[in-house]
Amino acid sequence: MTYCPSHTHSLNKSACSPYLYSTNIDIITNYQYVQPCPALLPCQCLCDMENKRLWIDCFNRKIKSLPILETIPTNNSIIEWSIDLSFNLFDNLNNSKWIPNNMHIGQLIFSGSLSYDLILQLNLIHRHLIDTLPYQQHLPIVNDDNEQGRFFDDYHEDDDTEEKHKYTLDESYNEYMRLLNELTLRLRADTEQIKSFALSLAGEPSSVSILYLDHNSLDSIPIEALYNATSLYELYLSYNNISHLPAYAFGFSHRLTRIDLSYNQISSIDNLTFQRHPNAFAGPFLIDHLDLSHNEITILEPNIFSYLVNLRFLKLKHNRIYSLSAQLWTGLYRLKYLDLSHNSIGNFTKAFYSSYLHELKYLKMTSNNINLVNSCEFLSLRALNKLYLSGNNLSSVDKCAFYGLSHKIAHSPVHIYLHSNHFETLDPCTFINFTRSTIHVENNPLICNCSFNYLLHARKSLVYTGQECGGGFAYKPQTKLTSPAVYKIHKAKGKKIVHNSITCRNTFQYYNNLCWKLDCSRICSTNERFIIQITTIATPNKTISKFQKAYFLIFFILLNTIFEKKIY
Repeated sequence: MTYCPSHTHSLNKSACSPYLYSTNIDIITNYQYVQPCPALLPCQCLCDMENKRLWIDCFNRKIKSLPILETIPTNNSIIEWSIDLSFNLFDNLNNSKWIPNNMHIGQLIFSGSLSYDLILQLNLIHRHLIDTLPYQQHLPIVNDDNEQGRFFDDYHEDDDTEEKHKYTLDESYNEYMRLLNELTLRLRADTEQIKSFALSLAGEPSSVSILYLDHNSLDSIPIEALYNATSLYELYLSYNNISHLPAYAFGFSHRLTRIDLSYNQISSIDNLTFQRHPNAFAGPFLIDHLDLSHNEITILEPNIFSYLVNLRFLKLKHNRIYSLSAQLWTGLYRLKYLDLSHNSIGNFTKAFYSSYLHELKYLKMTSNNINLVNSCEFLSLRALNKLYLSGNNLSSVDKCAFYGLSHKIAHSPVHIYLHSNHFETLDPCTFINFTRSTIHVENNPLICNCSFNYLLHARKSLVYTGQECGGGFAYKPQTKLTSPAVYKIHKAKGKKIVHNSITCRNTFQYYNNLCWKLDCSRICSTNERFIIQITTIATPNKTISKFQKAYFLIFFILLNTIFEKKIY
């Protein structure tokens, strides 16, 4: 039985659901106000007509407890709502049964921040802000289509890593961010931050798909809420006070695809954190995006991510990690993006000797304490396109350090970033097989000599700075060479170029003979065998279900029957 108000003649059915009626249209946002509303005033219910999404808007309504959601008769049909409960006066949320049986919540927002990317991602139009703070200059962000389009153009996605939520930091964007941060602080002064969250997210059909708890005061993972949360797809817990990740923290969430734990105080992670709970049907093996950046992590135990066989993006930047082991990557078959920048890594010898990383395309180790790169270190990273080693303490690298990466060049170019280190020179044979690749050595104290000049003529793109290298070195005309692709940035204007007429023909011939005799394949063959030895098969779950046992039993019976028939 559907809801039918007494003045039906003046109402039209909502664009979002046949069980709801439109009472008015907000001319600013082009949202419909709809009835009946599951939540009582001061909350409002709206229909985003463009995206066909229903919102229960309780944003900044000064409410002290979770609103009671009433059931709307729908003939057993499920209505999906998104609920915005940001910036209110509750700090502890504990309620076991609060969602009607015929309601599904797509997005449940308790975020304590007006972040720009959240507004764009959710297409959130904060009606209440427009009503109460019309003098704020944040309106173009949420209302001007052209302005939104311009920022979407600025939003860039790395072709190789598909990393999301990056924007160019132009002046306009910085100004909008400043206004949003200022407004966030103003709102926080009159509201509370959530310290305890134990709302039940369990239920079939799913109760909540996406949960935003970022920018609050949680000091631990909300285990009670996540118990049997089998329908949760995305979980945002950034900007809290979480210090420890316990065993089976996400052990029931077998649909979970994204976890954001950045900007916390995490210093310890249990080795079973990302494993399936013993009582669960399945664990969080579908997670493809895990953000642990900006925490206090110092060391990661071997096999800690072994259950996450679908993980593609792993962010560990801005921690205190000082040690890595090859066993750390066990199970990460599909990892494509790994960010270890801004840590305390000094030595990573054989740390990437793992066959599990055969799909890794993007490795970032910027701003660590690395002072040496040994031979064959990236041997198993056959798919790597971009390697960032900038901002370290490197003054030299082994001649066979990047062997293995050159195998990728035939299909797509490789970019190696070595800028802002302490290189005075590079061994001329280091990049002998890196045709079509780009090597960045800007902001190094380079000494421009004949050996460096050999690098410039090896059919690769070399990006470098330095006044003394501005003109390179000249060869005699009889030396037939292909013009290199050399990019020189920060050229010295009006200054005399040094060494422009020095001839390096003999040096070129010497290195040409020497480098082509270099056999990195032979040098690294022992390491290749070692990689096979230490790489183990991932075992996401040691427990075999009754169904699996029955399946294997039937399989072996059939196999045995076929074998016996062949004999007779």
